[in-house]
Amino acid sequence: MRNVKILGAFVAAAVVGGVGLFALKNKSSGQRTLHLYTWTDYIDKQVLAEFERKHNVRVIEETFPSNEVMISKLKAGGAGFDVIVPSDYMIATMKQDNLLLKLPREKIPNLTHLSERFKNVSYDAGGEYVVPYMWGTTGIAYNSKKVENPPKSWKEFFETTRAQTAEKRISLLDDPREVIGAALKANGLSLNSTQTEELSKAKMTLLTFKPFVSRFDTMSYKDLLASDDLWMAQAYSGDIVKMQAQNPELRYVIPEDGATLWVDNLAIPVSARNPELAAEFINFVMAPEINQRIALSIHYGTTNEKAREMLPASELNNAAIYPPKDVEARLELFTDLGNAVEAVDNVWAEIRASDAVPAEPPSAQRQ
Repeated sequence: MRNVKILGAFVAAAVVGGVGLFALKNKSSGQRTLHLYTWTDYIDKQVLAEFERKHNVRVIEETFPSNEVMISKLKAGGAGFDVIVPSDYMIATMKQDNLLLKLPREKIPNLTHLSERFKNVSYDAGGEYVVPYMWGTTGIAYNSKKVENPPKSWKEFFETTRAQTAEKRISLLDDPREVIGAALKANGLSLNSTQTEELSKAKMTLLTFKPFVSRFDTMSYKDLLASDDLWMAQAYSGDIVKMQAQNPELRYVIPEDGATLWVDNLAIPVSARNPELAAEFINFVMAPEINQRIALSIHYGTTNEKAREMLPASELNNAAIYPPKDVEARLELFTDLGNAVEAVDNVWAEIRASDAVPAEPPSAQRQ
């Protein structure tokens, strides 16, 4: 162990020295660095490379699996991120905790391309702190070659008889609001419920289902679906559309009993080292031709009206990306739960910690 520590110290010194030399090189060349903190596979890598070339910038991208992980890292001091991508319901908490800078709107002229529905969103009236970036849904993915009787609703998804035939090749997202929200929907409830009795129903649904779950995964589940290692999953819409190119057997369902509609946003944290560069980046990705390329790359709905007009019919007519009005009517946004979020967190902790199936039989739980 002593030798390992000495080697570790040597490596650390070399790394620090290397970082120092790189910083000096960057400083002498005038190159700036942008730190981007975002979801996995959420921007076209060629777009990042183009921004680097055009603006003499080095972009360092780091990803997170959930909003809760993202905000925890920011509250702990973060790592000097310049641009972050939080979801709608997290904005109120971030503003309350003074984690966000007000946008220098005069430096982001491409804001004029936002669709009307995204110019004055409920969670950031007046667009002071965030720029709506992309939107999508959270639903059910399955392999049509493996799942003979696919679920059409969350209630069906959580049925243990169907889960048994999937041979424990099922995943749930590693996200408390999404997982508990789906279980609430399965019980005919709002995904924003904080009522003790209703959360208890959701918890029992999940504890009964957990023995059939192979993983809680937000970042790599899509690759496992594409490779047939997973047969069913709670999934983000764009992930599955993208993976269908690798595995045409994959299907995406927006559950009949309701699902999450979410909007992800570009924001500048108060701890940003380069807030002016952050504004340049936001303006760059909101340029219609750039935003259109991103939307085509990640297959989520764009908030940019001009970019949407440039998309091919195959994208616009894909109901997994742009659901028809009757489907959109059964979607629900997460809302900020305030202090009541502690009740959701407690349920999540119990679900993740427990390996036991509840004593109460599933038939009794559904009554």
